[in-house]
Amino acid sequence: MVDDRETARRYLASARGQLRQLETLIEDLFELSKLDAGALELHRSLVPVTDLIAPVAEGLHAQAAEAGARLQATVAPGLPLVFADSQRMARVLLNLLGNALRHTPAGGTIAVTAEPDGPFVRIGVRDSGSGIAAADPPHVLERFYRGEKSRSRSHGGAGLGLAIAHGLVEAHGGRIWAESAPGEGATISFTLPIDPGSAVVPPPANPPPTGAPRPRP
Repeated sequence: MVDDRETARRYLASARGQLRQLETLIEDLFELSKLDAGALELHRSLVPVTDLIAPVAEGLHAQAAEAGARLQATVAPGLPLVFADSQRMARVLLNLLGNALRHTPAGGTIAVTAEPDGPFVRIGVRDSGSGIAAADPPHVLERFYRGEKSRSRSHGGAGLGLAIAHGLVEAHGGRIWAESAPGEGATISFTLPIDPGSAVVPPPANPPPTGAPRPRP
């Protein structure tokens, strides 16, 4: 019913964006349903950590530059191979880095690090944003959770990205947690096993709250 070509173009662009958001939400819900049902199929192999981090970080450099943020990655030398599904881990890193980008102001820094952690490799994504409120770190990995600062609706999204990362890491036999102090940015870290034998981690006798750091093996 719109006769003006420019108005029609704006309407169509808006509809296209909303359809993309809906498509992403459906894909996220489908992924979570497979995780909940234990039906997620993983194709794991021993892979270098740099092969997991570098492609995702390089793919987001332009987006970070556009937002006025600096994205850097540091991998400790001599890291062992990790036992992981490369495609699923790319999804984890994309979700964590996307979350960090949304909460890093212009002029800020997002840092990805990887270092040994016993029979695991620990990967961390740190932003230089406003940080997470004191009560939020145990909950930020829960689906649909939004704290006043860390998960504000002004940043968009459905609140599923970190929950999916949580489920994928645990499906690999790793652990994931958030750490922060208000005004000092936030770090989300996760571990991946370095060999198939360490891929299943028995739960502790008194497990900490969801997302909280657990004692190292």
